[in-house]
Amino acid sequence: MNQELFVPLFEWLVGGSRIGGGYNRYYGSQTERPAEAAWGQRVFNYAVYIEKIDDAEYLRAAVWSGLRSFSVCPEEEITRETFDCEEASLPAVKAWLCAQRDAFFAA
Repeated sequence: MNQELFVPLFEWLVGGSRIGGGYNRYYGSQTERPAEAAWGQRVFNYAVYIEKIDDAEYLRAAVWSGLRSFSVCPEEEITRETFDCEEASLPAVKAWLCAQRDAFFAA
């Protein structure tokens, strides 16, 4: 796949969470023919976000397909991976997302 897959800066994902605000979530998507409308194409979607469970923070990546948004996609159609919540994990996040994307378009 020739398209660059964007993963945001760790600081952006953290957002205002350390000063009483919330985390930011990044959503992206790619199609086989990006210059054309998504209708009638296979669409690979992804999200990168931080999730706090109890007092622990986790860097998460999720992938799903189709024209539905993350919030309405059935849970069983979303594949997630968890990473250490640190800037050093971003290359692993990007590598995992790229592998998921490449497998999706190869199928």
